[in-house]
Amino acid sequence: MKSMTGLLFTFLIALTICGCAAEKPKFPFTSVDGEVTIDGVPVKEGTLQFMPAPETKGQVSQANIVDGKFAAKNVPIGKLRVMFNITRKTGKMITEYSTPYPEVVDMVPENYRNGIEVTIKEKDTMAFNLESKPVESK
Repeated sequence: MKSMTGLLFTFLIALTICGCAAEKPKFPFTSVDGEVTIDGVPVKEGTLQFMPAPETKGQVSQANIVDGKFAAKNVPIGKLRVMFNITRKTGKMITEYSTPYPEVVDMVPENYRNGIEVTIKEKDTMAFNLESKPVESK
């Protein structure tokens, strides 16, 4: 009986380990890497998200921005909106409900806060230079 319990335990452990493996997405996807700058200065830290348009199959893919660079995996192929989350601590502390936390300001320029539309076709390298002043058309 002990050996049967041991076998069952081993089987359950193996099943758990196999079940935790990363599953391949069920939609066309690729990887995208690149850089993010604000007025030509690399973004120290933040995140960006690739959000599929309604006609694009897939799920949101997120990547960290570190020293201006990012590498996103499982990015859906098709039309997407890239959203940026870039903040900076002001040095001030705010207390809410008796809990202090650092005050932060949104560093994403106003004209990019609704994201940027892009079309992803295959593995790509992208550069997002977010300008704080609107670009005047000529």
